[in-house]
Amino acid sequence: MVLTESQIMAWLGQFLWPFLRITGLFLTAPLYGSALIPNVVKAAMAAAFAAALAFWLPALPAFPSAPSAAIFQGILQLTFGALLGMVMQVVVAAIAGAGEMVGVSIGLSFAELQFREASSATPVLYDIMFWAGLIGFMGCGGPVWLFAALAHSFANGVGFGDLASTSALLAFGGKIFTAAVALTMPVLAVSLCVNITIGLMAVFAPQLNILTIGFPLLILVGMWAFAGTLGYLDHDIRHLVAQAMDVVAAVMPHG
Repeated sequence: MVLTESQIMAWLGQFLWPFLRITGLFLTAPLYGSALIPNVVKAAMAAAFAAALAFWLPALPAFPSAPSAAIFQGILQLTFGALLGMVMQVVVAAIAGAGEMVGVSIGLSFAELQFREASSATPVLYDIMFWAGLIGFMGCGGPVWLFAALAHSFANGVGFGDLASTSALLAFGGKIFTAAVALTMPVLAVSLCVNITIGLMAVFAPQLNILTIGFPLLILVGMWAFAGTLGYLDHDIRHLVAQAMDVVAAVMPHG
């Protein structure tokens, strides 16, 4: 039995197309791209998922045999998978950013931890909200839905969506700031009222020490307000995940 180059590249294409996209997804997606998962495990998972998709997906085009075309297509597939993961990363980053804003507003930003996911020390509230956002993302079925979206991205070949969909992708990146500010707005309002009250106390009672009275009061009241907003976190995460799903659906290739 003699195998031709076209037959070999056709067989490789059935595996390499999904493998490259899954690898790109593992670079940026929450949970899949976590630094807590060893790179060897990620590579094994990507190969296992790609092998499973190779039997499930319809016949895919043969992988280019020319080195330049193969490198170009490989970069495109990695980029597409990374974009899908980056969309969902916005959801977790928005929740984590809300925790960092709360820490700054109530004067608790000095409390830091060396978290493995970050390259430097991060505020404690940032770490807490990061894990809250990640657990909420997992509870909404985000990792499963994201992998299903990647699998269905091959329904119309190995191409990409139109360029108009990139505007929705870029606009969704602003959700990191708008969603974080919306989540921290009650705490910001409470901290503003506390600061005004402490300022008036310092004017009418100069003998009161702002550092010994105002600073602990700001932290205590701010933490109470922050704890009161956590009950609405589930709704906010679901809303962000739903918006992320719409953006992912927009960038999918359409027949």
